Amino acid sequence: MLRMRVEFNYTVEDLVDVQLRVLKRSRAVRAWRLRDLVMTSLLTGGFLFAVIPEGITGRIIMGSIGLLLGAVLYLVLNQMTVKRRLRKWCEENAGSDKTFTCEVELNQSGIHAKSNGTQIIYAWENVTDIQETQDSVDIYSERGGLVVVRKRVFTSPEQRLQFIGLASQYLKTAQKASPSDGAS
Repeated sequence: MLRMRVEFNYTVEDLVDVQLRVLKRSRAVRAWRLRDLVMTSLLTGGFLFAVIPEGITGRIIMGSIGLLLGAVLYLVLNQMTVKRRLRKWCEENAGSDKTFTCEVELNQSGIHAKSNGTQIIYAWENVTDIQETQDSVDIYSERGGLVVVRKRVFTSPEQRLQFIGLASQYLKTAQKASPSDGAS
């Protein structure tokens, strides 16, 4: 069967970006963020409502402004905080190198991703989605797995399309085989 291999360098900033993409798709993380957004808004609004010495109209207006201000501040500060913490975590785990090399190979058995002396094989049966973004080709798998291949690795748009086409072909083949495997 066909196979295709690409190799590219990436940085800690690329690692942070990948982790943010994984977090964005997580239902649990979205629920935490919504809960924290609501709590921050309510606390800010309630605080301003309580400390404003004006009449009830002024307190309601300031409490409402506090609700909106709390939501906006939460969104901005949360994004910055999560990015900063992820960067520290990635630096701690990836080491002090400025760039790293990743090899990704598509073949019949799955997606073989090799980096930092570790190889992970994602079987096609576990792949859930292939998405082309503005700067990458993202291949998602069950249980939060993600392989990000930056578009800068491809020497031409045709090579990128060939990569996506081959990945899609393997995924469709695995999806067709999967229902019949479950029926036996």
